[in-house]
Amino acid sequence: MTKDEIVKTEIVNQAQILFQQYGLKKTTMDEIAAACGKGKSTLYHYFKNKEEVFNEVFVRELINLRVIVKQEVDQVKSVKDKLSIYVRVFHKEVLNKVNLYRIVKQELISEATKEVHFKKLMSFEKDYITRILEDGYDMGDCIDIERKDLNWFSEIIIAAFLGIVLYSIETENKFDQEKLDMATDLIIPKLFK
Repeated sequence: MTKDEIVKTEIVNQAQILFQQYGLKKTTMDEIAAACGKGKSTLYHYFKNKEEVFNEVFVRELINLRVIVKQEVDQVKSVKDKLSIYVRVFHKEVLNKVNLYRIVKQELISEATKEVHFKKLMSFEKDYITRILEDGYDMGDCIDIERKDLNWFSEIIIAAFLGIVLYSIETENKFDQEKLDMATDLIIPKLFK
């Protein structure tokens, strides 16, 4: 890692902690600089503003989320099991990072920026589920789904289970995990062999 990469990583690490603790609006560039032990001018050397720092934090969270989910999903073979694990682990990990997702949903200053983050998250997840479905299709696990419909079908799966995740975020983590498990166990097996 170069010196610039090390400094930028340190800024993002400290900002991530502050954003999770206080939210985007209440966290200032001065606080991020102080947490890093750097001057504010150093932050502005690497980032134009606080939203740009948050963008880096958000991308990192997406990557971390994907790594955790992929590790669990890769341990099973069938598409049915992969999707069941995906839903459960994705939901759990999003709730672990609930403050960051609340920021995306509620606190970002710019509606356009909020939309970009939401689209990035949806695109990221849709592509991953599409790959799982394509693998399942190639193995003959998909029931009555044509290859040309796999991308659309992944959007339906995302829409259904994202509703559960958003509900969980809105209700301050009071969503019953057992009910998610029950819904997953009812829906996913009906779709796959």
